[in-house]
Amino acid sequence: MQEIELKLGLDAAQEKRLRSSAVVKELSEGPAVTESLWSVYYDTPDHALRAEGIALRLRRMRGEWVQTLKCATGDMANGLSSPVEIEYDVSGQNLDLTRIADHDLREHLIGLSRAGLAPVAETRFRRTRRMLALPDGSVRAEFAIDKGTLSSGGTSESFTEAEFELKEGTPSGLYDLAARVMTLGPIRFARASKSERALALSQPDLKPGLRKARPVDLNGVASVEEAAILILTEGLSHAAPNIAMVLESDDINGPHQMRVGLRRLRSALSAFRPALGRDALESIGRQAQFLAAEAGRIRDLDVLAEEIVMAEAEADAGEPGHQRLIAAIRTRREQVRVEVRKALRQPEPSVFPLDLARFIANRGWVVGSDHDQTARLSQPVLPFAQKVLDKRWKAVRVWGDRIEDLTIDERHEMRKEVKKLRYLVDAFRTLFDPEHVAEFTRRVKLLQKAFGALNDSAMTEIVLMAPDAPGIDDPLAQRSAGRIIGKLLAQSDALWPAAIGDWHHLAEFGRFWRR
Repeated sequence: MQEIELKLGLDAAQEKRLRSSAVVKELSEGPAVTESLWSVYYDTPDHALRAEGIALRLRRMRGEWVQTLKCATGDMANGLSSPVEIEYDVSGQNLDLTRIADHDLREHLIGLSRAGLAPVAETRFRRTRRMLALPDGSVRAEFAIDKGTLSSGGTSESFTEAEFELKEGTPSGLYDLAARVMTLGPIRFARASKSERALALSQPDLKPGLRKARPVDLNGVASVEEAAILILTEGLSHAAPNIAMVLESDDINGPHQMRVGLRRLRSALSAFRPALGRDALESIGRQAQFLAAEAGRIRDLDVLAEEIVMAEAEADAGEPGHQRLIAAIRTRREQVRVEVRKALRQPEPSVFPLDLARFIANRGWVVGSDHDQTARLSQPVLPFAQKVLDKRWKAVRVWGDRIEDLTIDERHEMRKEVKKLRYLVDAFRTLFDPEHVAEFTRRVKLLQKAFGALNDSAMTEIVLMAPDAPGIDDPLAQRSAGRIIGKLLAQSDALWPAAIGDWHHLAEFGRFWRR
């Protein structure tokens, strides 16, 4: 049986709200049932089952043991998973692979298990579940709150999550139901199954961490709408876990990847606006812009303290003001982190991941009265991508054609246009010759590196010369700030001739997507 599940991580406040939620009670088809579940997961010493996306477990429920085989477990897209789950009653706490009715699957599993099967992880939790349905009857799902512990290798960790398991209706309808229930965030999509998260306790390399951008395979994709769904889904899959990381961790890379993911998403929204419609994307784009700006507030201070000023402190260890300035920036950063987390927990931003996932699943851009939209959505993706890249290339060339004469502000405008172009080249890259894409990307990265010094200089000057700048009342910190600002200004001026050369190098290669 193939299940369709939406899994969301919960904090203590969300759990409390959901257990007493009037909406849950209103949509419920009956009383809640609470039960205790104990699951033991098995694998070979070299984790052969996990390598093939298979989870094999024994679960004790209602006094009996049930053997369950789940296929296609692991990383999820926007909290949604669709594993194939097969259950068998067994005698006691004993695996019995002979109970697997499918001959090929049984023989395959036996072959994978030749090295022997042993417990590798456990979960113990209390599940409170009930059936929910939308008023129109279009969707029915089992809604469960699970609270307990994951264990592996002698290490345990508590968890609380909500799960919506679709019983009747469509996956898009499941998001509709979840949106009715999860009215307050922060929304944190589960990125892995319970077994994967438990195993990560003893195998840190399995722990879901930062989510970086991944290529979108558009091979075989015919229409603009199909490409839009894949690219927007990847944008959300990139941004959402990093929003959660900013809320839960002080990891310096969290704000960076959150901002990059949201910027890539905004570039995609802009690219597809002619086909999907401006009005449909306006709210999503506005929220993505707000969230990216909030991430940037932390990211700029991270870069300033841990990279720019730290590098100067290491190069000039005799200057005491550098360490004073680093301390002041770090203090400011923690203040800003508190403010950003508060902002991310506000009603609209906190449910952004679920809103966007629902928007994509429901094709929220479709307008019944727009009779030309079908043609726009069904147009071939390749010529559409070429037109999008033409537009971005033209925006870059507006500045590049007179690069020798650009003012400082105009250089920054060119830097932003180059970044948008690169994001969209990445989004559509599988439509074009890989060698051409690689060479174009290499040349763009060289140009962006030169622009990086310009951006660092501008950001540093803005932060350290503000009326409420970190260390504003500390003469030593201010001396450090002045020296660093002067040095960065000189470096950006010195590197600008290289940027000019890198631009001409890129312009010479030109529009590979038209070859």
